[in-house]
Amino acid sequence: MDFLKNWEPKKERSKTKGPLKPQLDDAVKIIGMQMQHLDIKNARIQEYDKALFAKVVDFYHKRDMARAKIYANELTEVRKLLKMIMTTRLALEQISVRLTTVREYGDVAANLIPAIKAVNEISGGISGIVPEADMSMTQLGEILQGVMVDATQGDALTAPQFGSEDGSEILRQAAAIAEERIANTLPAVPKLDRHREMEEI
Repeated sequence: MDFLKNWEPKKERSKTKGPLKPQLDDAVKIIGMQMQHLDIKNARIQEYDKALFAKVVDFYHKRDMARAKIYANELTEVRKLLKMIMTTRLALEQISVRLTTVREYGDVAANLIPAIKAVNEISGGISGIVPEADMSMTQLGEILQGVMVDATQGDALTAPQFGSEDGSEILRQAAAIAEERIANTLPAVPKLDRHREMEEI
């Protein structure tokens, strides 16, 4: 099937929701807005991360190990949240690039299947981080599903099954990059216990 032909309106077409290119444009715009929300949230949490780290250092120098450990534990949880935000943001960026590829070069089914799967996996997580994103992510999923239906004209047999495994790969790559960025940009969480001094800060 020549997916490029589906980018233009067709007069007689069943189950259509409009030309594919505008739908893909809408999807990319939604992703762009969610990335901006995540950037704002990320900046705020990084500031909180710095404040927590400073508390750990302060209490350690005061030899108040109990409080230092409390803040170190909280810092560990904040780092997990930062990783989740970065992973989600990077995954959305990869999905946006993939949708742009679809928009410019076609091959809808092969490229959208992993993108749809990744969006479905991301949706629950991003709603917990940015509650106002819930409706937009639902809309994004509906748009992508609509594009798939339009592109394949409702025939699921035309969708390549091998592509479905790619969605998890998008998230794995994003998580690996996020972990590397955190390690390179933020100081390590101090390790505290009663039997060993904290590593030098």
